[in-house]
Amino acid sequence: MKRGIAVFLFSSAASLLFTVAHPALGQTGDTQVTLSCNDGHSVIFAVDQITLTSLLADVQAINTSGTGTSCTLTMAAIDPSSETTEWTVYDYNPSNQAIAPRNSPNSMPATTADGGMTWQFPFRPNIYTALFTTTDPNMTGNQSMTTLKDTISVSGPATTFMTQHGGGAGCNTNFPATVRFFFRSPSASGPGDPPPGQPVNGLPPAGFYTQFWWSNPVHVELLSGNQASMMTADMFNPAEWSDWDGKSATDPLVTAAFTKATQNVQAIGLSFGGTCFFETGVTAVYTGTPPPYEVFSSKF
Repeated sequence: MKRGIAVFLFSSAASLLFTVAHPALGQTGDTQVTLSCNDGHSVIFAVDQITLTSLLADVQAINTSGTGTSCTLTMAAIDPSSETTEWTVYDYNPSNQAIAPRNSPNSMPATTADGGMTWQFPFRPNIYTALFTTTDPNMTGNQSMTTLKDTISVSGPATTFMTQHGGGAGCNTNFPATVRFFFRSPSASGPGDPPPGQPVNGLPPAGFYTQFWWSNPVHVELLSGNQASMMTADMFNPAEWSDWDGKSATDPLVTAAFTKATQNVQAIGLSFGGTCFFETGVTAVYTGTPPPYEVFSSKF
């Protein structure tokens, strides 16, 4: 199953990326970028200079393919050097066109009261939370033999939770909202379908899909304002994962890329969405105006 939202992000700043050199291209460190496509994908990740140059070329190829699919690649609004390895919440912006991290104190970032064992964050009214991830070195890198476990709970005044856009293609309802495991590995560049891996029907070229993985079918449905669940998934079991394009890791075409991804995890955590698309975002349904807020808790 695919993940994402109906995204179409066009801005003059994004257009300039294709004709004007950006200062970040001259840096040796990673640059944080946002990739958004109108086929229903939006993601933030860090790339080096070579990968960034390649991504710019890929986006140009997609936009000139004549298929109606369009993508943009923009520099993230935050300085990557200001980020930490702590857990970060990513929300869709008010127009639901792209995601951004909660970094400032006023954005209600994730907090911990037990030294990092458990993290919590509030659901902001009418804001859809997309991701909750970390780049902690103890949880990234080679995780190919890891069994992921997370004790998840929600508590507060919300009556239930919902996703958006009818849950994505293949669904026609915003209920139930779900949360599942997610990880990304930009080094895992696999083939397209069919080979040899060039853009298929104008969609992102080879290497895009197999950098992003969601636990599938493992997930937890968020049904009420007060509930708790344990979620478990094996990184070494391809049958429990699918990529950006919805392709199961058991497919011989992508199995090798999945294995490489598990050995080179850059960020890992949770993704919020529905049962068809996995990152359409989730918001709490309030009967009144908070505070108090509905609180999500994760012991990963």
